[in-house]
Amino acid sequence: MTRTFFALPLLAVALLAQPPGIRTIGSPTVIDQSGSYMLTSNLFTNSSTGAGITITASDVTLDLNGQTITGPGNGSHAGIRIIGAQNVTVKNGNVTGTIMGVMINNSSNVRVDGLSIRGFGLAVSAPPPEIGILILQSRNVVISRNAIFNVGLGIFVRGSRAFGNRIEDNTLTAMSNGVFGICYNPADDDPGAPKGDLIKGNLIRGFPTSIQINSRADYNVIDGNTLIYRVAALENPNPTNIAMNNRMAQIQ
Repeated sequence: MTRTFFALPLLAVALLAQPPGIRTIGSPTVIDQSGSYMLTSNLFTNSSTGAGITITASDVTLDLNGQTITGPGNGSHAGIRIIGAQNVTVKNGNVTGTIMGVMINNSSNVRVDGLSIRGFGLAVSAPPPEIGILILQSRNVVISRNAIFNVGLGIFVRGSRAFGNRIEDNTLTAMSNGVFGICYNPADDDPGAPKGDLIKGNLIRGFPTSIQINSRADYNVIDGNTLIYRVAALENPNPTNIAMNNRMAQIQ
């Protein structure tokens, strides 16, 4: 018996392989509808929106699918922005050449998991430096298992409406232009600072200061981190913050 096989066009094969219910993204995009999304190709940030992908809708899952979002490398643009949204997950991809790898602004219940974020090591001559992940006035955010390399500031948490966040099991490595691995500060026009967060199990290497907590940031727990620092492992002037089980080593 002779069997006949038919070759499917590449587009048809791709569509068959696409999980059901997932929308594909192949260019700079604003996600303003709930749902599951997957990046299907590398993309460059868009000058008109200032970001590769902006999420303004709640109940969104974005799988970067191992692809890379690339910025211009000149201290501008963001890789991913999450603005005013709830229940958002971003995972599994790469961001490079942006002033901020991921920015989370006035959002809640956000998870950023398994990203590789790489800066260009730009000199920190004026604020802001290159930032891996910025959490601004956002709550119940989980930042886990990300690798952040060659930025001025690894993870930056700002504002009194930032609380109940978890920063866990990330690897942050600085080169010559690093400043802080993890930093807690007030936000512009807000004298308060983040509170009640857990910073646990991170490896922070090569920054002058591994973790810097502003004196107005209170009731945060810094537990079980490995801090390989140049000048200071932990600046924590507020006695309500608890630091325990951290391992520290100074390098030159």
